[in-house]
Amino acid sequence: MFNFLDSEAPKPTPQQIAHSFRWLGWTGFWLQALLGFIPILVVVVNVLFKPGQSGGFSFGLWLAIACLVALIFSIYWCFRYTRLASKLEVRDQRPAKSQVMRDVKLGLLANIGIMTIAVLIAMMRVSGLTYKMLTLPQGGAVLTPNQIGTTLAAPGALITPSSMIAIQAMISAIAAGLVGAVVALLLLYQVGQRRNTND
Repeated sequence: MFNFLDSEAPKPTPQQIAHSFRWLGWTGFWLQALLGFIPILVVVVNVLFKPGQSGGFSFGLWLAIACLVALIFSIYWCFRYTRLASKLEVRDQRPAKSQVMRDVKLGLLANIGIMTIAVLIAMMRVSGLTYKMLTLPQGGAVLTPNQIGTTLAAPGALITPSSMIAIQAMISAIAAGLVGAVVALLLLYQVGQRRNTND
């Protein structure tokens, strides 16, 4: 399907390009939907169930919402590749090469945006956790009250399960963006190999 190293490989037909759009579109759709489940869940929980924690939306939460919107758009765009495959198979409905390239480039741009925003959020979150850990004295422990009323020594209590879930969500968002970017780049390569002809 993809002959990256063979410069003498035959140019793909519209049917082969349509097959690539359908196959890669569905692959990207399902992988992004699976990888995007955790980030979507984390953002929805933070927006719906913890709105008054810091007196409003923080900059990080606004970035997370922007990343979520771009991720949902990218999932839809992968589905749109499968619809575009149906048009590419029918000669009378076949869009121009420039239009197909524009659509794929838009998908690539959305996925680069997802990765950029997710990396920014991850850097802010990990930097905050690192700063908190570095403010502890060497060998120090955090004392936290337990349910009985006594205190327990809890080394590393600054890293909570919600912190780890947030970091997992950021990694999943980066991975989803990477999947979408790879799909878009493979489709750009495939369409770019096609000569500008009317057949």
